[in-house]
Amino acid sequence: MLSPHPRVLSKDEELGKRDDDFRPKRTSSIGFIDPRRWRKRRVILVSLVLGLLWLVLRSVPADMGTGVGRLVKERGSVTGEPTGAPPRQQEDQEDEDRKKQYYNGPIKFFRLATSLHAISRTMGMRAVNRNVLFAAASLRSVANLMSTACEMARWDRNYVHLALMGRDSMPLEEILEINGVTKEDCQVTFHDARADYSEYSSELRLEIAVAGAMKHVNDFMHPQAIIMDDSVVEEPAFTRAMRAQGKALGRPVIEIPKAGYERFLWITRLDAGSLGSWFKPRIDVLVHAPKGSSGSVVRMLKSFEKADYEGLRTPRLTVELPSEIEPFAKRFLRDMRWPLEDEGGSQSGSGLMLRHRIPTEHLSSEQASLRFLESTYPSDGNSHVLVLSAQVELDRQYLHYLHYTVLEHHYSMYSTPQAGNLLGMALDIPQRSLNGSTAFVPPTFSAMRSPELPMGTKADPDDSAPFLYQGPSAIATLIFGPKWAEFHAYLSSRIAASHSGQVTKSRKLVSETEPAWLEYLLELIRARGWYTLYPAVNFATVHDELTQVPEEFTREVEAGQESTDLLKRNDHPEEEAFLVADAAPVMLKRDEGKLSGVGKPLHEKLPFDGDLPELANLPLLSYTGDAINETHLVGQRIAFESYFREHIGGCEAEDAARPRIVRPEIATDLFCLPGVEAEYAETAEDVEASIANILGSLRERPSAPEFAVPPHGLPGLGGSGTATVEEAGAATATAD
Repeated sequence: MLSPHPRVLSKDEELGKRDDDFRPKRTSSIGFIDPRRWRKRRVILVSLVLGLLWLVLRSVPADMGTGVGRLVKERGSVTGEPTGAPPRQQEDQEDEDRKKQYYNGPIKFFRLATSLHAISRTMGMRAVNRNVLFAAASLRSVANLMSTACEMARWDRNYVHLALMGRDSMPLEEILEINGVTKEDCQVTFHDARADYSEYSSELRLEIAVAGAMKHVNDFMHPQAIIMDDSVVEEPAFTRAMRAQGKALGRPVIEIPKAGYERFLWITRLDAGSLGSWFKPRIDVLVHAPKGSSGSVVRMLKSFEKADYEGLRTPRLTVELPSEIEPFAKRFLRDMRWPLEDEGGSQSGSGLMLRHRIPTEHLSSEQASLRFLESTYPSDGNSHVLVLSAQVELDRQYLHYLHYTVLEHHYSMYSTPQAGNLLGMALDIPQRSLNGSTAFVPPTFSAMRSPELPMGTKADPDDSAPFLYQGPSAIATLIFGPKWAEFHAYLSSRIAASHSGQVTKSRKLVSETEPAWLEYLLELIRARGWYTLYPAVNFATVHDELTQVPEEFTREVEAGQESTDLLKRNDHPEEEAFLVADAAPVMLKRDEGKLSGVGKPLHEKLPFDGDLPELANLPLLSYTGDAINETHLVGQRIAFESYFREHIGGCEAEDAARPRIVRPEIATDLFCLPGVEAEYAETAEDVEASIANILGSLRERPSAPEFAVPPHGLPGLGGSGTATVEEAGAATATAD
């Protein structure tokens, strides 16, 4: 019989393995371990460590400021947010300047975690989302921003948050009650991001606390844009911290100007993608001043200076002056300072560039177009060109409208395929057709392709509506940077083709009262299927008392002859790409009208309560002014593209009909030039994949990947256009 203690008595190794099966199981409770089985050295070591720790803690005084003793005391005694004033240090009590704002102790956020953990539905852990953050430190700024935040939440395009990061200790519920806001009526998520002892914090501690709060907010929210009050109203420490954090996080910090909350209410209609691109668009203004127009130029520049630029990026200004300038215009330009200095004189550098033309005996259409287009070139896809006529007078809020529409249609995360065909946006409504023969009738609300209205808005069927029109304008039009760069490349190839001797000259479709470059742009618009967005109300008006025929279309008048009986003298016919009319152009009287809604904020001037309808819902007009749909537009584009390649681009008939790969900002697919290899689309799958790639990247990358044009229309649009190659050629060869 085996011993009851085999592990002690047995020395055999074979029995040792078998005895393992009979070892008593270790109890799960540590309290039942027999201390007598501990090793002696382990007991002694633990005792020494505990004794040493007790001696160290006892030797540290309890009032050691921010030392170990104080931290241990606070963490052991405080279970919630502390109340009352924190203890002063000796130097704080002697410094009268600090008064109440003296505390520089550790920073804790006792009220922030609850609200941040409750926003998981907003997908804040993702870098790209729909979160927009309003942030404020002073109670005055909270009141200023509260209505704007609630209005943005009402439009329901973003998840809207408002974070309080100031000194005041007033409870958040009381702040909402004072401002008349309830969480039921205002769908904004409020965050109390104030640190402990906030009302006693020093300037440095407040600045660090704001930065720390933004770190936590960004971890849970990743706001696409941060909106705050004017820096002259807000706490300086808060402003410094927010600007630094915005730069570190790569997010725009939008500061609404003092007393400009109503004027900037249009930002509540933008989505997070547009607001996140707030500082991306840059506008270069280009003014071409013809001979004898100094008075008009000065009037235009005065209206340009008086416009509202507060809170927006100031555009750069380039003025092309004629060879002869009146003395008063010289004095005005000499004294002009642009951009305007603010009260502190903080604006530095010059945003004004003057170009003075050298006189020539005669300027051809080709030379005039080259000279104009070479005046400016976009640095990247975010640089856009605003072309202004010297006869224009601008509305004070023209830049607000441009900034609003560019952000909505060029940078929105909900950008539609139609945005890829958008050449730009105009500031005025046309009064005559492109050839000047008939009056232009703008479409009304009843012509919109979708009758649905934004929530809470009303419209009469006869009310004016924004619309898409293939006709370009030289009055006041913003052209997107990528489109301007492509026009640049197109004109270079177009002139090379014209000098090849294989081009069939076509009669002009644009009146000779308009500059020559518009005819070239119309060709590119038709070949690409582009269009311009025109507003429902004018943001620019034209004074035509000093309007002149462009220099390139002037007639030489001899003694005893009427100008209308003369042909245009052309010493260089190879530089004229189009057939001009025999009679001299006649300047028709325009209805100058008045700028509507002067003094009103932008959202009240625009229809639909300031909301911008989707491009797919707007009336679409061809260059002739006829209403068409997307399917007809594609058919007309395909037909004109083939005609252009064969009769103007120098291609054989067979090659002209083959689909070509279209590369952004390069227009070589429209030509068959010597030394330039044509790139043909091989398969329908390649065509569809290329189109999907470019339409999906228009907002983020204006220089999009290549795409090809299919021979029978875009996928999903039917593909059967109504225009044929012969019809397109006829439209080009004859005047409307």
